[in-house]
Amino acid sequence: MKLFKVISLAVLGLFLVNCDNSKSTVNDLQQKAEQAGAEISDKAKDLYQQTKSQTQDILDKVKEGNYNLAQDLAIKGIKQELPLTIDQNTALVDVSKDDKTISYKYAVNGIAKEAFDSDSNQKMVFNKLLDVYCSKDVTVNAIKLAFPNGANHNYYINDDKVLSLNVKPSDCDNR
Repeated sequence: MKLFKVISLAVLGLFLVNCDNSKSTVNDLQQKAEQAGAEISDKAKDLYQQTKSQTQDILDKVKEGNYNLAQDLAIKGIKQELPLTIDQNTALVDVSKDDKTISYKYAVNGIAKEAFDSDSNQKMVFNKLLDVYCSKDVTVNAIKLAFPNGANHNYYINDDKVLSLNVKPSDCDNR
């Protein structure tokens, strides 16, 4: 769960940090994305090791058919790590559940609200979330099993929701 959040937030943070009025070249943006990708990968590996036993507990509860307990374990594990800094502009500040959906709340600082208004920016962030959500990662799959209706990613600036993206298992069907 943490892995999914960290990767999602880091991707969003990387994207939004690069949203300015300057004319960056494609090569500059590719280089920044590759550097951030390496940092995200290292952070994801560390978090995976930390959550490995918790992931197994969640999977065991799902196998037993106890989704509610599996969800509670996932939420409890994540909340113990909050607030979780994703990047210089983004922090995961809360996580909750609504029936069979997990909801993440991110606080964003140093990024203009307008950066979230662009359809192309939203689509890019959504696709990055899908890359993680639709991966074969064990931790991500445990979260998907515990929360079969998907994940809501809510981004806030000064307690005002500026972006909400919902990722569902069916979004992975065309990937």
